[in-house]
Amino acid sequence: MRKILLITLILFTNLIYSQTKGTVLDSISQEPIPYVNIWVENENIGTTSNEIGQFEINESLKDKILIFSAIGFKSKKVNSNTIEKKILLSPEITELEEVLISNSSIDKEFKVGEFEESDVGLNMACWSRPWILARFFPYEKDYDETRFIKSIKVRTTSDIKNAKFNIRLYAKNENGEPGEFLYNKNIIGIAKKGKRLTEIDLSEYDIYFPEDGLFIAIEWLIIEENKYEFKVKWVDTKKKEKKISYEPAYGVIPSETGENSMIYISGKWRKIWKSKSPEKYKDKYGLLAMELTLTD
Repeated sequence: MRKILLITLILFTNLIYSQTKGTVLDSISQEPIPYVNIWVENENIGTTSNEIGQFEINESLKDKILIFSAIGFKSKKVNSNTIEKKILLSPEITELEEVLISNSSIDKEFKVGEFEESDVGLNMACWSRPWILARFFPYEKDYDETRFIKSIKVRTTSDIKNAKFNIRLYAKNENGEPGEFLYNKNIIGIAKKGKRLTEIDLSEYDIYFPEDGLFIAIEWLIIEENKYEFKVKWVDTKKKEKKISYEPAYGVIPSETGENSMIYISGKWRKIWKSKSPEKYKDKYGLLAMELTLTD
């Protein structure tokens, strides 16, 4: 009798935690698409495909709409009940491609968004959700002679070595949200362990700063190599609980307005929320601590 109960329990547990596995592919080339952002629509649950396009979805998510989003591809919604082993995404054709066809000389430089370490007091972490945190940079007349983005610096904190994250570049749409892609490929940044100012070199891409401004977004990647496991001890019960986060975390600067800050969550772009932290951050908005170097 015990054996029967044990076998039943094992089967039941496997059923609960079984996974639907699949691969995201380019509908034209049939090549795998790495680092696809996958969300359960209207819920704070999601994951990321790995570097060869593979993903896993818990089968307990019955009759849910999954949103697949990748740089350079049209987003796609799929019902979890009908999900197949291969998810095909169609390439996105952008009208902004011409802004990339030019050459920079790197004779002049101009800094945008400079900040001091003392300005950063909070870090934003995703835990296990593939959030995308975006900051809008408006165009200024001072940039006329330095229209190319040479590099991006962002303040990162990581508990693991060489955590990967993705950079997304967007034009602003009519609703003031991230719209069309300004660059149609992944730009992967590497955050070393500890608290650092992490620089991403964009000089090889010749990305032109549009006059309408642009959103620069940081995407957390929910992949195995970014996983960090740790234990939290609760003060009231003294018990320890295992937690998982996906690195890195990003520094934010307190701002009186959330006008230039947006976050992609539950498959939608939303305005950043006010902080509930004490002292100088309470009721402030978190502006991504990011500095641009422009060049000619």
